[in-house]
Amino acid sequence: MISPGEIEDPQITSEQLLSLKSDIRIIDMLEELATKHCPSQFQDIETGGKISKSNDKALTFKDEGKKMLLQKNYLKALLAFTQSIANAEDKTELLGLAYAGRAEVLFEKGYFKEALQDIERALHNNYPKNFEAKLLEKKLKAEASQNNQPPRKYHENTPTLNQPNPKIPCASNQVEIQRDSYGGRHIVATTNIEAGEIIAIEKPYVVAVGTKPSQRFLHCHECLEVCYNLIPCPGCRTALYCSEKCRDAAKEWYHYNECDLCQFDFNELLSVKTVLKGLKQLSNAGIEGQQFDGTIYKSDRYEEIQELQANKEKRAVRDLFEAANEACIIHHFLTKYSDFFSKQEISGERLKELLFHHYFNTTLNKLTVEKTKKNSLDTEFHEVADAIYAFSSLLNHHCYGNITASFYGSTIVLRAARNIKSGESCCLTYRNYNFAEYPKLVRSHQLWRFYQFTCTCEACENNWPIFDCLNSGDVEKYQKLADQVKTSLKQPGEDVSGIMKVVTNKVKGFSQAEPTKVDINIKRIFCNLFKYSGNKISEF
Repeated sequence: MISPGEIEDPQITSEQLLSLKSDIRIIDMLEELATKHCPSQFQDIETGGKISKSNDKALTFKDEGKKMLLQKNYLKALLAFTQSIANAEDKTELLGLAYAGRAEVLFEKGYFKEALQDIERALHNNYPKNFEAKLLEKKLKAEASQNNQPPRKYHENTPTLNQPNPKIPCASNQVEIQRDSYGGRHIVATTNIEAGEIIAIEKPYVVAVGTKPSQRFLHCHECLEVCYNLIPCPGCRTALYCSEKCRDAAKEWYHYNECDLCQFDFNELLSVKTVLKGLKQLSNAGIEGQQFDGTIYKSDRYEEIQELQANKEKRAVRDLFEAANEACIIHHFLTKYSDFFSKQEISGERLKELLFHHYFNTTLNKLTVEKTKKNSLDTEFHEVADAIYAFSSLLNHHCYGNITASFYGSTIVLRAARNIKSGESCCLTYRNYNFAEYPKLVRSHQLWRFYQFTCTCEACENNWPIFDCLNSGDVEKYQKLADQVKTSLKQPGEDVSGIMKVVTNKVKGFSQAEPTKVDINIKRIFCNLFKYSGNKISEF
């Protein structure tokens, strides 16, 4: 292992670290420095021991749920009972009581089918015999009412590709992957693409649900569908799923050892999930004799994820240290508290390298899964989770992007946000750093901070002004269109297909020149109308 004395310590630079040439030498260097300056780097995490399940905590949450239910604060009651279920020890009376409490909340809100599922779960988890009669009475009422339960859809049916690309199964045959003059990959139109056309429909490789209660306790941690009666992992109090199918899929691909980390209160991490799933896929491929030849780009395959850009060579020392520290911590806990190395034929050094690499390429390429609520012309956005999409990650940035994304559960649908010419690069606007909202100086700083590149799109090269300084455009025609959209959204059933055709025709008529205020507003409405058929914010 390299001695800290071989590099100026502690004033090392990223250039000095990167001169070590290999990831494991960088990790070893930083691990030695961390040990030197903080000898007990794991102590804080290990002090409390494993905290996988706790009936004491489950009881506290159950009592909070009962209190909120009496106050008719049904959402808080639901969240509290779900937290009680997540914390309760498996097959205990307390777990049965928590399921029954949540069933009562669901019954009160008219979710009779979900209430019935929870009642059955309560009865199969040592629900007290002296309370059974009342619970069975509730079951009869729910059975009698379930056929009258109105349908509630988190999103419309996921669209389909009309002409799939034989070389990129998740994409349309109107696009291809090319390399730019710097060797980087990006997505290019092979034909003219009209505004609104779908260029890709892609499922994520892995997802990491957010840590807020409205994220963790309302969405499946595997498929991200809204679910008001999530079921827990029996081993940890972190992971929750909409069904046994999702729970089993997570267990098979990554939660088989992620669960051991969650028992020490680690948050779900894209980097860890990616490594665990990738190793399982590589192991399965070896058994089945499948060879990766690179001729077909499969977004559900580890090799594609592993090749995504990481920009390690452009990172600051702080970033390199955080990545190395996380890799060493995960390695330490998997070694000491799991059977990981008995399942995987991999060295500790190689595991650290993979964790180090995917720390960077998941933070660089992750996309935020959203749900939306449309209110007149304004759209409210809530974050659900972060996710990794192999193909969608190849989209370059543009400060006036020509691609818009909408989400159906965890599936991303990419559509043309305006007309795209054959040979033109398909681009998203990263983190919504668009020219109309952020001055060039701010965009440049933030894009380098998060993605380590300098944007050279038309908006940056020509220094397009922010929204307030743009030409107005035909305000009268825009006002007429805005009134049509408002009227359409007020119609029963809120079918937006009619007004979508009108707005689409307007967008197709855009010129390639600097947009006007009206152009910006029409494009915003156009993109948000597509999001309207995707994940919805709904009141419980």
